[in-house]
Amino acid sequence: MISLSELSKRLSEPSKPFDSWQPNHCGELPIVINNEGKWFYDGSEITRPAMVKLFASVLCKEDEQFYLKTPVEKITITVEDVPFIIVDWRFENTAQGQVLCCIDNLARQWLVSAQQPLHIKDYNGSKVPYLKLPYGCSARVSRSVFYQWAEKAESDKLGYFIKSAGKQFYLS
Repeated sequence: MISLSELSKRLSEPSKPFDSWQPNHCGELPIVINNEGKWFYDGSEITRPAMVKLFASVLCKEDEQFYLKTPVEKITITVEDVPFIIVDWRFENTAQGQVLCCIDNLARQWLVSAQQPLHIKDYNGSKVPYLKLPYGCSARVSRSVFYQWAEKAESDKLGYFIKSAGKQFYLS
């Protein structure tokens, strides 16, 4: 049986040493990530998945601002809510028990765990779960995924929750 940390390493993209990169801020690019997780450059949608994945691989959030960050430059971009949307999911069996594996709109896979927890946030007047991701980013859980989780959720005096990696993550 595979361990949770080994599975997480296999699923994640190559890690970037963002903390060791200290580039100069080079201004702002007219890149906007809208509420649906679609990327636009100067008003035109970026439709090449490889290009979006490349940009996403150097995206980070620092002090409430999103940047595309490389070893030599850091450029501000605009994100309307969060850059990613959880559009699918499944359970994975690990040595630590069942783990919720979330799939974002770029087909990347993320494990719900103490390191990448779910948290509840207001979105358009509703309380919605978000998944904490590396480098200050988050992914909003899509409505369809939320409803699927609601069917599987358990409840206690604090509310409805889903279990992952031996922990309870509340949906409300």
